[in-house]
Formats: sequence, C-alpha cells, structure tokens
Amino acid sequence: MKDQNTSSRPTAGFTLIELLVVIAIIAVLIALLLPAVQAAREAARRAQCVNNLKQIGLGLHNYSDSHNVFPPGYTSYYKKDGGDAGTAEDDIGQGWGWASLILPHIEQRPLYDAINFNLTMTFPANYTAQLLRVGSYLCPSDVTLETVPVRNEANTETVYTVGSGNYVGMYGRGEIGAAPGRGDGMFFRNSRIGFAAITDGTSNTIAVGERSHNLSYVTWTGRAIGGWLFKTSSFEGGADQFAVDPEESFTMILGPVGMENGPRTPNHPEAHVEDYWSRHPGGVNFAFGDGSVRFIKNSINPTPWQALATRAGGEVISSDAY
Repeated sequence: MKDQNTSSRPTAGFTLIELLVVIAIIAVLIALLLPAVQAAREAARRAQCVNNLKQIGLGLHNYSDSHNVFPPGYTSYYKKDGGDAGTAEDDIGQGWGWASLILPHIEQRPLYDAINFNLTMTFPANYTAQLLRVGSYLCPSDVTLETVPVRNEANTETVYTVGSGNYVGMYGRGEIGAAPGRGDGMFFRNSRIGFAAITDGTSNTIAVGERSHNLSYVTWTGRAIGGWLFKTSSFEGGADQFAVDPEESFTMILGPVGMENGPRTPNHPEAHVEDYWSRHPGGVNFAFGDGSVRFIKNSINPTPWQALATRAGGEVISSDAY
C-alpha cells in the first residue's frame, strides 16, 4: 500500500539563493587563485629566460677561450668614409651577428655547420638556416613569430625574412647609426673585444639584454644589409611619446643606451625601437660580461645604467645602484 505521507516529504536540493551563493563563492575563489597561478607561471618563465642568458654568457666565454676575443657584434665589409669604421650606409658585407657565431658553444653545432659564413645571411644558400628559431634565444614570456620581417626604408615591403629571437648585444651609449663601428660597449660592427679591453670589469659591464616583440623585432641571425627596423603592430606603452622612426637593421641584433628622451632606461616610457624591453613585470634580464645574469629594474637611475653599458668608462658603480 502506498504511503500517503510520501508526497508531503520535502525533496532534497538547493534553493535558487543557495545556488547563487555557491556560484559567487566559487567565482571569488577563482578570482583570488588566478593571479597567484599567473604569477607562478611568470616566475617560471622568468627563470627560463635567466637560464637562456646564462647559456648565452657561457657561450660567449667559450668563444673567447677559442678566439681570445668576444665575437663581433656583426661582421661586415665596408667602404671607408674618412673615419675609423665607416658609416652605416657603407655596410656591404656578410652581416652575420654575434649570436650566430656562438652557436657551437650553446650546443647548436649542426645549425652552425649549415651556415655558409662566406656568404651574406640572406643569400639563397643560407635560407634554411636564416629562417630557423633557436630555443635558447627566445624568452618564454614573450609572444614571438616564427620569422620576422625586415622592411625597406619606406616600410612599404618586406625585403628579407629572418628567424626571430629576443636577445640583443650591448652596443654602448648613443645611436648606433652615427658610428656602427665605434661603440663603447662590448659589441659593435667587426668588434674584437677581449677581457683586457673591459677595464670597468666584466661584472660591471652588460653583454646582452632582452627586447620583446611588443616593442620591435629581434633576430639571432645578423644584420640584413639594406633592411630597416620599425615598431611592431602590437607596439605597447600606449603613448605617442614612443619614437617610431626606423633604424637600420643592425638594431635587430644590437641595442644602445639611448641618450635622449630620458636618457632611456629599460622599459622606458619613451622607448625607441632599438631599446631594451621585456614582458617581465618591473624590469629586464641582462647577461653581464662575467657570465652572471641580473634583473635590472625599470627604476634604475640613468647614471649607473649608462655606466653598465660601457666597457671602459672608468665609472664607479655602487653595488646597490641597480
């Protein structure tokens, strides 16, 4: 016989208000958790970036052990203009950069052997090599393309395409185009800097730093003769203060400490396309001449920043200056 009281028993379940409260609690927990997860992921990516720069520093030292000098910023034949190193427009040679020359020393011997260094980097025989990406040259915090374009001066067409990267050598102070072969940092055109020339001390001299592609493009390959570097379509900073004037393509492998508009420190609000920039919150990773890697904050004073860029400026830098 059916129980007459069955229909009067309350059914199990949530009321609408209880359900909304549970959903609200879950949403709050997710909102609290996501920033922590993102921070943990960024910490891991930043650690990988540091490891990349350590490998680069080790590769530079191994190159120096083999050749008694650090690699040139990029190689070039050029026509004299009455100065010691010619002008940017006089570049006519191969263009291979420092990062391509240390490939055997970062466990990339097959790629190195695939390059014909007697030919320009954009010669057809080098197409396969010039389009590749190297994991040690990519910051995991950045969003990079497989290849990046090198544009003509009018920015109307792509004249070359090269493999992307994130790390550029330190040219020193001033604009590279004014004296591409006379940088006061560790890397410039046809540079042959040895330890004896770094009188400021390798621990006080920047060798290589980051540039992410939300500022402008980077390549590990070298200087594409006749090409120019422009800001990217995803250019960040949100201000018309950013300098969007083109720079010749040697700035895709080298970076200066800009003396105007600041002078410009890492992640500077008036950054130029050739500057140092990263997606890491608060600063940029740099490899120093002694192989160490340090995180330089956006807030660094311009005076020690410029001092760290030079190899023989004679500046005295406090240990707490950056």
